[in-house]
Amino acid sequence: MAKINDDGFLELSGLHESRSSGSLNAEKFPILQGLTPLSLRVLNQASRVIHVYQGVELLRTGDMSHDIYFILSGSVSIRKEVDGEQKIITKVMSGDFYGEYAAIKGKPRFTSVYAEESCEIIRVDAKAMLQVFDSDEAFKNKMCTMMKDRKLKSFLSSSPIFKALSAVMRDTLAEQLETVELDRGNTLFQVGDEAKEFYLIISGEAEISVGSDEKATVLEIRRSNHVLGEARAKGGAEYAYAVWAANSLDLLVLNKKAMQLIKQVSEDIIPVLNQALNQSAKKTASLMKQINA
Repeated sequence: MAKINDDGFLELSGLHESRSSGSLNAEKFPILQGLTPLSLRVLNQASRVIHVYQGVELLRTGDMSHDIYFILSGSVSIRKEVDGEQKIITKVMSGDFYGEYAAIKGKPRFTSVYAEESCEIIRVDAKAMLQVFDSDEAFKNKMCTMMKDRKLKSFLSSSPIFKALSAVMRDTLAEQLETVELDRGNTLFQVGDEAKEFYLIISGEAEISVGSDEKATVLEIRRSNHVLGEARAKGGAEYAYAVWAANSLDLLVLNKKAMQLIKQVSEDIIPVLNQALNQSAKKTASLMKQINA
């Protein structure tokens, strides 16, 4: 029979919980600097400390997370499968946090998390963080800026187009490239709209369709790393299909400014990017030809 510890948890999983006792504070976690005592109380009341053994897989790609994790001691690695192997994207150390993007946005995780060593981690209900956001705009903006930066760095490190770049090059791009978020049910562009930009899907699902709203035909559903806006009409002046967010979308904007920046960082990326756009354009043209046949 499995042994039960004093807190009532099985000592098999490598993870045990205990109640938090005001451990979330600005002294231990710099991101919390400037929060009012009331906001800190809200977060602490919605938190528990988990004790984790080395090697435990805390979160897996595709999981739906409802918590944000602050590391009291130890460290974790953020990993993503690239070419069939688990690649360490970054390590998160004591005094830092992870899991905020998936939990706050309500989206499946696109990376996994492993305990690099035995850890003490404060698990905070994301609803409490959203409550604090409502009362503190400056803190919300600080967190959102950090989320955008982390999300883009993670994407660039695993994207087939950008993965060959050095960490320094990826950081340079992440600091300056523009991203856009599209809520589920919203339209990115319609057939015939002026074509100014290309897009790369960071996460989410995009429904590609042609025809009128009443008789729209779905060509395909595109997901992470797929391009958008590559098929155009009237000499490249207009988009040839419409894009609807089947799930909330995070997109990397590839406009003229972004292409110039990418070229400055590494000219080798431009041919790879153009190849991805051309291949997708040919596939889309073939699908449209079949529909119109």
